[in-house]
Amino acid sequence: MGFHLEEEFIHDGIIDNRVKGRTILRFNFVNHTSSLVTLQGNPCRDLAGSLWSFKNPHARMEDEPGEQCFFIPAICEGAVGRISYSTKRHVPILPPAEHYERLFDGEEEPPTKIGPVLELEWFSQKFKQVEIACEQFNLELIEIAWSLSEEEAVEGEAIVQESRMQTIHSFGDSEDSFDDYIGLVEEFVADDPEPHELEELCFLIVQDYVIHSADRSEEKQELHSDLLKLQEQIAGAFVHHNDDGQFDDIPATLGLLTALVPFIDRATASAQYLASSTHDHLLDLKNGIIALCNELSNPDSE
Repeated sequence: MGFHLEEEFIHDGIIDNRVKGRTILRFNFVNHTSSLVTLQGNPCRDLAGSLWSFKNPHARMEDEPGEQCFFIPAICEGAVGRISYSTKRHVPILPPAEHYERLFDGEEEPPTKIGPVLELEWFSQKFKQVEIACEQFNLELIEIAWSLSEEEAVEGEAIVQESRMQTIHSFGDSEDSFDDYIGLVEEFVADDPEPHELEELCFLIVQDYVIHSADRSEEKQELHSDLLKLQEQIAGAFVHHNDDGQFDDIPATLGLLTALVPFIDRATASAQYLASSTHDHLLDLKNGIIALCNELSNPDSE
């Protein structure tokens, strides 16, 4: 429903809630830029009232400075969403590059463990919802200033949920209705999507799932995480797709696309019982990828 930033772009940062009712997030990015985000409200009870530092142990600073992330400006304001380190999921054990290499190969499932995930979510008037799920960050407590009561935590969660619902409804109030945007899923399927549209189709599936099916249950959180990983993998599978709409390395692309199918099958199996529309859209995505593989394998068949 909003903007999702992958953790690989973050080097380190802080969460500062020592002043009750105000949360400051500081991000230092691998491209040598940084952001200071000032939010109204408090994190969840596990992080509230304290100063924390976090670091991505696998991040590597880029050689040259890059551009500022457009939806996390150098200085920005908003309201807290879910900021917590209490949710536990299956998280990678291996470094990201090795984890996704095994995932792409499809021969051996990369090892995972049950561990806490640092969830950073906030809302702003300009960018709606911004969220970052940090699966492999190290979190360190620096200072405790005060504690959040159970009653205050319940009240805070209600405010966050209200902000989340307002964000969802605001898409429908915009000139380009988000439901109309989601309708592109059916259009892409009906029109035999082009390669670049398959990437867009996966993005739309994730957004549609968040708006219509996702909640805070463990099963749906895990499916959401799988869909985000699938989105990353599809983007990676099109790494050889050039500006002319062709593929520079067809054998490598076929290998990457073929490796996507087992992962889509696993996500589809999970979605079957959790979100029927997502299940159907994933089947359409799979059929589109298989059709593209057949086209690339038989270039003279047209």
